[in-house]
Amino acid sequence: MNDLSASWRKRPSQPGSAGGDWVDVLRLAGGRLAVSMGDAAGHDGQAAALALLLSRLLRDRLQLGTDPGQALAGALAEIADLGDMGEMYATAFVAIAEADGTVTYANAGHPAPVVLNGEPSREADGPAPGRLLGPTGPLLSDLFAGTTIWSNRTLRLGPGESLLLYTDGLAEARNAAGAEFGLARLVTAGSRRNAGRGRTDGADVLDRLFTEVATFTRRAADDRSALVLSRPDDDGGDSRARGRSRGAAISAGVRASAGSALAG
Repeated sequence: MNDLSASWRKRPSQPGSAGGDWVDVLRLAGGRLAVSMGDAAGHDGQAAALALLLSRLLRDRLQLGTDPGQALAGALAEIADLGDMGEMYATAFVAIAEADGTVTYANAGHPAPVVLNGEPSREADGPAPGRLLGPTGPLLSDLFAGTTIWSNRTLRLGPGESLLLYTDGLAEARNAAGAEFGLARLVTAGSRRNAGRGRTDGADVLDRLFTEVATFTRRAADDRSALVLSRPDDDGGDSRARGRSRGAAISAGVRASAGSALAG
């Protein structure tokens, strides 16, 4: 059975700081991947501490086999038990992806991930193609601690399809005129095929996204993070692509950027 692959990148708005975003990918038994992405409000040390704690608590629960919705509820309850969160809150997207492309997910108020089908989007300002994975419950705040209100939903990635996760620092990045980069441009960059290989690749998608957003805005006012979860094509010629994508996911440039959110 073809393996899933994941590539991700995280760039704090302030170089050298952990930032309020987190990205975490965990390989589970049976070729499954557990994915966690989120954004704690703010850019200071308090936001970084909340992001770090949430990422670790979610990882612990996913590693034990907890489903995404229960993992969100349990992690929030444990944080709330430590004391009043005050004005602090976070958005989060948590998923478990099976080797056959089945993805079970819960979305706590996070910007909706989008399924990329590998076909180029022709209209930068047109409607975003693909399936959007909207919220399945509210954002993570102590207002909802002790409840289990994040439902799970399921989709299946087809051969050659990818799931693009991102934080609002990418989609809501603004240029000098005040215009947002927007979801449609994200999807256009993510769907564009590599001319030399005739396909999309997780590392290629990330390169295009971050380059195009940086060109559009010139200056990062917010943390920027993205993750591409890919199911390879069924044809045998994609095995080299899987190896390259998996290698990119653990390379210093990508893995270290995600690891910075988990550094203690």
